[in-house]
Amino acid sequence: MRLVARELELGPRQGLVCTNPKSFPWIVVLLPALVGLLVLWLGISAMAENQRNGDAWYYALPLLLLAVAVLGAAGYFLFLALTRRQPQVWVGHYRHGIVREVAGREPEAYTWDEIAGIRRRSTRVTNGITGVTTHQLWIRPHEGGEIVVDDAYEGVARFTDQLDTAFTRVRLPQDGERLKAGERIDFFGAHIDPAGPGHPGHRLDWSEVGRITVEKGWVEIHRRGEGKPWARLPVEMIENLSVFLALATTPR
Repeated sequence: MRLVARELELGPRQGLVCTNPKSFPWIVVLLPALVGLLVLWLGISAMAENQRNGDAWYYALPLLLLAVAVLGAAGYFLFLALTRRQPQVWVGHYRHGIVREVAGREPEAYTWDEIAGIRRRSTRVTNGITGVTTHQLWIRPHEGGEIVVDDAYEGVARFTDQLDTAFTRVRLPQDGERLKAGERIDFFGAHIDPAGPGHPGHRLDWSEVGRITVEKGWVEIHRRGEGKPWARLPVEMIENLSVFLALATTPR
């Protein structure tokens, strides 16, 4: 990761998160395997003893079937261990971009200009007594697959805030100049053009915009003089939310 960042001149690292895959509980494989082998040995011994005594060999069949079932369970758990084990993943953001590395693979790196946008979401989950906040960050490059950072990564909340600040610092001046030049800036589920903000199929003139707020995971655009929001959009539907809010709330 460090070498790739140096080659692309991404600058010093500002933040890093990584997953911590849990080791597979091998006892769920070893214990059934040992029990299955023991039962299989008992079944074979019983079958041999029956034949020696002139009894039918299939009297030992229940033991053999039990051994096959237990060994089959051990094999299934072994299959899960070999096929579903998650590799460790690192995601770092630097002064001029980000790098993602999956254990055993070549790192993928993007400068800020190669990032189409980011989306984020924080959700409060409670059982009525205690609660936790879950976090998700989506990073969408112009080319390549989307990078998702969630609570599987230790320190995701702080990392998300820092990356959002760094990305906004780069993107806001660029989008501001585009808006001044008369371009429409798209934010996935919302947009801003020189005439005002909007969302698919709808637009509000700047003179009609009252306030724009973010509360409990929703972005609310209020028309001047009205109490009910003119538009209410989930925060995860708006790409580059910090840039959108900065441009939409700039006095005109």
